[in-house]
Amino acid sequence: MTFTAPEIDYAGLSPVIALTGGVCAVLLAGLVSPSRWTASVLTLATLGTAAGLCIWQWGEAADLVAGALRLDDLGLAVSLIAIGAAAFVTPLTLREPAAQRARHADFQALLLCSTLGMVLLAQAQNLIALFVGLELLSVPLYVLCGSALHRPQSLESGLKYLIVGSLGSATLLYGLAFIYGGSGSTDFTGIREGIEGGLFDDPVVLIGIALAGAGFAFKVSLAPFHQWTPDVYQGAPTPVTAFMAVATKAAAFCVFVRLFEVALGPAADDWQPALAAVAAVSIAVGNIGALGQDSLKRLLGYSGIAQAGYMLTGIVVASELGAKALVFYLAAYAVMNLPAFAVIAIR
Repeated sequence: MTFTAPEIDYAGLSPVIALTGGVCAVLLAGLVSPSRWTASVLTLATLGTAAGLCIWQWGEAADLVAGALRLDDLGLAVSLIAIGAAAFVTPLTLREPAAQRARHADFQALLLCSTLGMVLLAQAQNLIALFVGLELLSVPLYVLCGSALHRPQSLESGLKYLIVGSLGSATLLYGLAFIYGGSGSTDFTGIREGIEGGLFDDPVVLIGIALAGAGFAFKVSLAPFHQWTPDVYQGAPTPVTAFMAVATKAAAFCVFVRLFEVALGPAADDWQPALAAVAAVSIAVGNIGALGQDSLKRLLGYSGIAQAGYMLTGIVVASELGAKALVFYLAAYAVMNLPAFAVIAIR
């Protein structure tokens, strides 16, 4: 048997390659120079290069790595939001005691690694690429949330995020397995074709849709899967909270759109009412829960729950206009939320 390697579009993959190279460069620089400035400058240079390459590829549309990733304006826009959020919080880490105690280069490398996962997740159009990107996003954040070892709240934050994040990942993976078992494909296009062939009311597919939706709800802090959010936001180092609040939502909602509107579009009549109900509950829980908070970070955590409900409405409508509105909302959310966390970090 002869193995035929997939054709590699290096131009399309250039942002991913830049971020991967930046992770290695920052780690090696940390071994040579313990200066926090060296790691920060390299991190910003890596993020600037990745952002420039995303802009260079703007307007292109192509399948990458045998169709596992999709290069398009949706993925590039969300990648730019994630990269911009990482660049914004990088200077804030210079004042963060957790970054200094954990070696600044290691802290920045984990930040870049999570950003790389977000870029992969934003471009994923295959169940395997989706899960790999999601875990590459999540695992560094588990470590970063618990990196303030001198603060018990940070250790509690990291542990809670690890446990709930693992539960969300397991639920999502179980749902993806059901979807694959029902449709017989891991590609979003293949899943859509399988469901259009008469599987839109198949119990296996419906269970998979429900589990996948619950898994994503954990990741983006949708009620009633939101209980971890205020505690993790409060306990994690503030730069990490800022990055997690903005960039994680952007990447997760992007692949949420791709999976539900592309792959599961033929079953929209089944998942639209459920997602609409989750959106309404999230808006209510987030806004009402914020009223009794005396911590700014917990207040912003509940705000994030409500905002996730508003964002979900862009998916519920299941249209191209809804996806565009979602991306615009994500950009506005980043512009408003990052400075709010910056004020908390520098006060």
